[in-house]
Amino acid sequence: MPFFENEGVKIYYEIEGNGPDLIMIHGFASNIELNWRLTNWIRTLKDNNRLILVDCRGHGKSDKPTSPAQYGKKMMEDIVKLMDHLSIEKANFFGYSMGGSITFGLLLHEPNRVKSVVLGGFIPSKISREQLEQSNKPMINAFKAESVKQVKNPLARQFRNFAELTGADLKALIAVMEGFARDVDDIFTSFSEMKLTFKKIKVPVLSVLGSDDALMTNKTLVAELIPGACHFQIQGKDHLTVVPDPKFHIVVKAFLKFVNKK
Repeated sequence: MPFFENEGVKIYYEIEGNGPDLIMIHGFASNIELNWRLTNWIRTLKDNNRLILVDCRGHGKSDKPTSPAQYGKKMMEDIVKLMDHLSIEKANFFGYSMGGSITFGLLLHEPNRVKSVVLGGFIPSKISREQLEQSNKPMINAFKAESVKQVKNPLARQFRNFAELTGADLKALIAVMEGFARDVDDIFTSFSEMKLTFKKIKVPVLSVLGSDDALMTNKTLVAELIPGACHFQIQGKDHLTVVPDPKFHIVVKAFLKFVNKK
């Protein structure tokens, strides 16, 4: 199985298909198999793209350290290291949810490595480290609970159930949340600085959300702030059910076809 290492942490990846490189980064508590293969994304995109699929640290077949210091910016570094490992100078990116935040961080900090971006289930926000730590508490408490039956928060219960179904390492996932909160100010900078950066973005950007996604508030923010960005909402779908939706597949496939012809 193909792995590479970043400072001793082994990261698993797969390559499928032929065409321009598309780096695909899955969501929180998910992995390559669940986010991309079982939802038919690989079958949809592999004929016209060379898919670089990665299990983020803390997930899937990659190593799962339990220190928050091993996450946050380190998860962005893993993607850059993977590109260097595969001698990829520049690529298209498709990130979903947590993968969207990693992709967005790369767009801000490594713009020369990015040809285009698909942000699924992710919208940047004004949230600070303190605010993110506070909003993460119900999820962290849910992952620390002895049983999912003890979890009262409906959204946190949904994610705890999902994590258990995927066989995820709950301690590692807590560290993922804590590590990202620790680094969020460095990754996204201030929102006013982000808005200035948005105006300078030249690469094609597509954002796609489910209309019923309770995690996203201002669903059209990317389209409003990034010149020329496209935005789609899939009606009647939430954060989890939108992923396998054929309409989502059609939109992304068309976007990549357009991008790769430029």
